[in-house]
Amino acid sequence: MRKIELILLVVFFVTLIAEGQNPQWTEVAPGVWKSVTGVPDKFDLRTAAGAIPNMEALSKLGKAALPLPEQDIFATISEGKTYLRFPLVKGEQLFGFGLNFKTVQQRGKILQLHVDHYGGTDNGRTHAPTPFYVSDRGYGVFVNSARYITVYAGTAVRRDSPEAPAPRDRNTDEKWSAQPYSDAVEMVVPTVGTEIYLFAGPTPLDAVRRFNLFHGGGCLPPRWGLGFTQRVKTLYTADQVIEEARAFAERGYPLDFIGLEPGWQSKSYPCTFEWDKTRFPDPAGFVKTMRGMGIRLNLWTNPYVSPESPIYSQIKPLTGSHTVWGGAVADLTMLEAQKMMVGQMGKDQVSIGVSGYKIDE
Repeated sequence: MRKIELILLVVFFVTLIAEGQNPQWTEVAPGVWKSVTGVPDKFDLRTAAGAIPNMEALSKLGKAALPLPEQDIFATISEGKTYLRFPLVKGEQLFGFGLNFKTVQQRGKILQLHVDHYGGTDNGRTHAPTPFYVSDRGYGVFVNSARYITVYAGTAVRRDSPEAPAPRDRNTDEKWSAQPYSDAVEMVVPTVGTEIYLFAGPTPLDAVRRFNLFHGGGCLPPRWGLGFTQRVKTLYTADQVIEEARAFAERGYPLDFIGLEPGWQSKSYPCTFEWDKTRFPDPAGFVKTMRGMGIRLNLWTNPYVSPESPIYSQIKPLTGSHTVWGGAVADLTMLEAQKMMVGQMGKDQVSIGVSGYKIDE
């Protein structure tokens, strides 16, 4: 091929990408469809999770057609970013995008999916954002990228939309809206390519089932963990916790487990990971009493190690350069640090019957 022809071919290819293309789809599991756009990052969410599809369980759900019109899905690569578009119909509702504290339906939101401390608003910056959403029309969409993704969940209005709303005069038109109708979910992924997965239904629950099974199926939580819970005040004593549990029983309220605020520890935030003996003088006896009442204990803590913790001097060489609230931040990717942390919890809590933890912050 002559040089001029090669240049023209590259220009033509880049132009096609810039204008947006309908991705090509391959069924990679029953009811699970995959497309690759551009050149995805080598590190992504599925790679990090080590996800292995449970094909046996997926096969029981049966095959299903591509759940969205292929001609209405677009991928565009421009200026180092990937732009994705998925269609919506009027009245369609969206759920997902990870952990949300105040909202369930996500249509009409602008989100930046970014792991962060929760700031009081469901804007995508949260403890567990996820580029996965489910429609009440019975399908799911997952973008397999570890990048910070901006999502316009039915908020961006394209000039070329066949259902673009007509301009209205805010001064005089009572039907003017600050959020006019949008017929698409659009995402901006700050890299030159990504993997996209569609999960068929026919129901939203089926789409979630396929998503879970495609990523290994997860683990079945203990029955008590799905039950009724109560959280007691930070400085409650063992006797006060027992009395609260008895009050539930006397009034006929169901109760499966109690969450102890971090005051169960001798020092917290940063944490010692040991019982406060003034409030819990006999931890093993306390746990046994609670289990005898049919109630399990869930301990609240966080991974920042207090200088007064019994494991502080050992774990300090395996911690980062900065502290959180004066606590050392252990590098828990290191096996040695894991063993120290788990060893302390096992020796002081799990071995006497504590059933679980809530890791804060």
